[in-house]
Amino acid sequence: MIDFIQVEKRFGAQTVLRAATFRINAGERIGIVGPNGAGKSTVFGLIAGDLEVDAGEVVLPKNVRIGHLHQQLNPHAVDRNLLAYTEDSIPELRTIPDRIHRLEAEMDSFGAVEKERALKQIGELQHEFEHLGGYDMRSRAEAALSGLGFHEAEFSRPFASFSGGWQMRAELARTLIANPDVLLLDEPSNFLDLPAVEWLQKFLRAYEGTMLLISHDRYLLRSLATVTLEIAGGNATRYQGGYDYYLKEREARLHHQLAAKRNQDLERERIESFVRRFRAKSTKASQVQSRIKQLEKMEVIDAPVTAPNLSKIRLAEPPHSGHEIVRLEQAGLTYDGHRWIFRNLSLNINRGEKVALVGYNGMGKTTLLRTLAGQLEPSAGRRVLGHKVVVGYQSQDFAETMQPDLSVFHVLKQRNPAASEAQVRNLLGGFGFSGDSVEKRVEVLSGGEKIRLAFARLFIDPPNFLLLDEPTTHLDINGREALESALQSYKGALCVVSHDVTFVRNIAEHIIAIDDSGVSRYPGGYDYYLEKLEARTAAKPEPMSGGTTSVSSAAEKPAADKGKDARKARAQQREAEKVLRKIEEQIEKLAGEQAALTEEMMSRRDADFAAINTRLAQIQKETKALETQWEEAAEALEA
Repeated sequence: MIDFIQVEKRFGAQTVLRAATFRINAGERIGIVGPNGAGKSTVFGLIAGDLEVDAGEVVLPKNVRIGHLHQQLNPHAVDRNLLAYTEDSIPELRTIPDRIHRLEAEMDSFGAVEKERALKQIGELQHEFEHLGGYDMRSRAEAALSGLGFHEAEFSRPFASFSGGWQMRAELARTLIANPDVLLLDEPSNFLDLPAVEWLQKFLRAYEGTMLLISHDRYLLRSLATVTLEIAGGNATRYQGGYDYYLKEREARLHHQLAAKRNQDLERERIESFVRRFRAKSTKASQVQSRIKQLEKMEVIDAPVTAPNLSKIRLAEPPHSGHEIVRLEQAGLTYDGHRWIFRNLSLNINRGEKVALVGYNGMGKTTLLRTLAGQLEPSAGRRVLGHKVVVGYQSQDFAETMQPDLSVFHVLKQRNPAASEAQVRNLLGGFGFSGDSVEKRVEVLSGGEKIRLAFARLFIDPPNFLLLDEPTTHLDINGREALESALQSYKGALCVVSHDVTFVRNIAEHIIAIDDSGVSRYPGGYDYYLEKLEARTAAKPEPMSGGTTSVSSAAEKPAADKGKDARKARAQQREAEKVLRKIEEQIEKLAGEQAALTEEMMSRRDADFAAINTRLAQIQKETKALETQWEEAAEALEA
């Protein structure tokens, strides 16, 4: 167990922990919540030994192995490839083989007693190596990297060649496969896409150690945490339940504290009134002194820390448009003329539809979103914008597009110089900026304030087609819920890319999925998409409504030749079709096995997670190889 005993921690004049006392029991799965900057990461730093307490004590068990994923990547040079760096997750595994080899080399010079002692020590070292997972570390690293979105071909790439976001994924894989006794995860889903978040959730469900999770992702908190620790206002409050239990109990506790505070204030005012009234009367002196002592002994009830003001986002009514918002006709996009991000793509989005683009990072979600927004022109085909459609596009780097030295007011004025001061102030008021706050400079705004300002900037000219790329990245839970509420009531068309499962589940009514097989549309929400994803085979993606990525049909037969050439062509065609059917059967069999293993991971806590992940990685390799064979056979058949 881990004990925090009257812990104080200050940073300059700010006290982030004040007499914090709580216990973390072995095997508990704790979700840590609270406002940004309240001190959640500080708790992790104190447990990991990266920070020291100013007062009090943090007590940890002896020899406990801690795995700590920081919220930000620690800059360091790594000269190994991705796989080698990831599997090197436990320092002891580097030293144990050296110690064994040294003992083996020295045994020839040992006497009988020393040799027996050395053999025993070698056996103990081999047992420790096995216990730490040394023999299957590579397969675990491969499975974790695959689950987090890396392709096998990337395993040999230098770690330093990946972007910061992908390096963070590798750090996450490295932390997970070490299987520490205590796992500290600080915003692990920040750099993940939806498929990787789903994989992480399954992995962590099977983890058997003590887990502490700091996250704004309500999906992870709800599905993983069984205890909630709130860090707010310098206090640490433990709730004996998951996230939903915490929300309910926190509200009840808040009302109780407010009532107790009001009652105490009334009692204090009554006593102070008596003292003021009779202080000068000698006949009441003893009673006055009694009341003063009563005040001195009264333990002051602090005003409870209330939930921050959500500053609800109020989106303006979108202007009227035609039924069709945007249409892609046989569209394709390539940056280099060789590698196509997507090709022969036909789809349409209609008025009022709320669509989410999902898929692994690097598959082209942002590219497709920018194409729909008109930020990118298709390299082939065309984009057709509907009648009276006004586009509002917000990129991932929206904060960098606002000048840091501009005031909140002038950010909007710069976007629409024709808007009057009253119009600008009224609009800003709807996004939580009122009074003097409109004079605040962009550089001092919090992440939540910046995204509210970005939305206000969009709506200075109200759009009826809103396209948002990762809009929740800089928001805490309260901010995400406020944005959700606004978008749920928004009457325009919406297209969003987000890694927040709960956000997508609550917003999207249609899903467009991008994967290795192409682009598929699902006429339902996120749960419908997951059901269809499990049911479909890897070789036969669900066709899109409103158009599909155009591919040549493998069943299309060549024109019949006459006589002998025609008979030979038909025989070759039958043989090619036979090969295709056989490959499809093998792919379907693998897909069925994959679905069964995935279901086992989700439904059984005692499942052999390492073995299942190893097999899933093998299935992925075998499926890709079969798909390559299928493509070659299909091309031969068309020829």
